Amino acid sequence: MRKFILNILLLVGIAGAGVLAAWLVKSGDRTEDTALSPEDTVKAFYSALLAGDWEKAGDFCVENREMEAYCRSFMDFWNRSEAEDSLMLATASGILSEAEMTVSGGGYDGRKTYSADFRITTDGGAGRTRFVELRKVRGVWLLDRIAAER
Repeated sequence: MRKFILNILLLVGIAGAGVLAAWLVKSGDRTEDTALSPEDTVKAFYSALLAGDWEKAGDFCVENREMEAYCRSFMDFWNRSEAEDSLMLATASGILSEAEMTVSGGGYDGRKTYSADFRITTDGGAGRTRFVELRKVRGVWLLDRIAAER
């Protein structure tokens, strides 16, 4: 009888360890509770681009041709500028990294898509606006499209 009780306790312990391991693996993933808002995703993406961190910028994008082309053109421009005048690129990147980033006119289309205008404005007042569309993938907002206008 004593051996039977020990076997039951051992099985319960193994099952409990399995449940705990599964919970730890699941809670280690990014979830809606820890994922960035659409606005913060856009700002984090552009901050990574302006810092030249292509891998991190890619983490904020849906894997599609349009976003790949957008990131590639930015990276190509960055590389050409660095080859021509690295000091000018560093100065411009520094100015833009301190610029004000705003997301406005945003709206949800259902629960899985979000679109808005993103504007980056320097201290001198120069600025540029882009239309951004995001899609929720596995609970995380990712950039799906960037365009000059709606």
